Amino acid sequence: MPDAEEPRAVAAPGPAGAQQAAAEVGKGRPGVAARHWLWQVALGCALLFAVDSYYVLNGFYTAFDRLIELFVQGFPWGPVVYLFNATNSLAGFWQLAAGVLIALLMAIWDRRAGWLIFIGSGASLLDNLIKNMVQRHRPTSDLVHIISPAQGYSFPSGHAVFYTWVAVMVASALAPRLKPPVRPLLWIGAALLILVACLGRVYDGVHWPTDVIGGFLLGLGWSAFVLWLPERWLPTPSRTWFRRGTHRRAAA
Repeated sequence: MPDAEEPRAVAAPGPAGAQQAAAEVGKGRPGVAARHWLWQVALGCALLFAVDSYYVLNGFYTAFDRLIELFVQGFPWGPVVYLFNATNSLAGFWQLAAGVLIALLMAIWDRRAGWLIFIGSGASLLDNLIKNMVQRHRPTSDLVHIISPAQGYSFPSGHAVFYTWVAVMVASALAPRLKPPVRPLLWIGAALLILVACLGRVYDGVHWPTDVIGGFLLGLGWSAFVLWLPERWLPTPSRTWFRRGTHRRAAA
C-alpha cells in the first residue's frame, strides 16, 4: 500500500500564528506561518504607500510635513548627528556600489543570501521609476533648513528605500547562521539602522517626512514580498557554492 500522505502544514490562527510567524522570520527561515502573514504585510504596505502617494500628489507639501520636519531639525540629537551624516553620505554612485558589493559578498558566502539581496534590490529600481512618475520637488530653503542640498526628485526617499531593504535582507540572510540569543540583537540593529537613515534625511532637509514614510513602506513591502516567495521559486539549487563538509547550522 502507498505511504499515507503527510498532512499539509497550516498557519495557526490569531495571535499564536502571528507569534509563530515572527519567530520564523526572526530565524531567517520563513515557513508556512510566516508566509501567511508576509503577503498581508506586503499588501498592507502597498495600500499605505498608495495613501501616502495620494496626499503627495494632491499637494506640494502638507502642514504635517513642515511641522514634523522643523521638529526633527530643532531636536538636540547630539552625537546621533554623526550617524545621520554617515548614512546620508552613502548616495548616488556610492550607494549603488555599496549595494553591488553587499550582493557580491553575500553571493560568495551563501547563494541563497546572494539571491535575497539581488531580488531585494528591486525596491531601489521601483524607487527610481516612481520618482520619475511623481516628480515631487525637494523642500526649499524658505520652508526648512537645508543642511546638505541634494539633486533629483524627492518622493519616495531613495535612502529610506535602500536602507530598509538592505537591513531586512541582510538580517534575514545572517539570522540562520547566528545563535538564537544573538538574533534579537541583529534585528534591533537592522531596525536602528533604518530609523537613523530615515531621520537623517529629514534632519538634512532634503526630504519631507512623507517622502521618508513612502520610502520605508516601499522598502518594507518589497522585502516582505521577497521573503514571502517560496524557496522553490528562488534559483538556489544549493545554499553554498562549495562543499565544505558537514555544515553546522545555528540551533533553531
